[in-house]
Amino acid sequence: MQKSQFKIQIVLAVMGCAIGCTLLVFAITRFSAPGFYSRWSSLKDGMTEAEVRQVLGTPTQILTGPCIGAGGKPVTRWEYHRAVVGRFVDYYVDYDYIGPGGAPAVFRTERCCQDWDCPSWGPGRAKCR
Repeated sequence: MQKSQFKIQIVLAVMGCAIGCTLLVFAITRFSAPGFYSRWSSLKDGMTEAEVRQVLGTPTQILTGPCIGAGGKPVTRWEYHRAVVGRFVDYYVDYDYIGPGGAPAVFRTERCCQDWDCPSWGPGRAKCR
């Protein structure tokens, strides 16, 4: 075997391994666990913080919400930030103190998408649903 043929075979073997590993990673991430959106869809009004944490995991941020709730207290807002291909998606879960004994319970959920525009450094436009 000549040196040039051996080099070509090595390059092809490395490229084959890289493509195979990429496909393996894609298959594992695609088919292993339910995505965030499918878990988000299972949220219901009246869920407690513990139930939401079990379904969605730890929030990205915990803030005070944009409105006043029961008893004159500001609502609590949990934010989940996700990057999906082609856009950023922000998920908001608002809690009001309407649960048993004044415990926080979900009363509103929102999903807000921001498309990536060209150029990537330019301002995006937000679309809330």
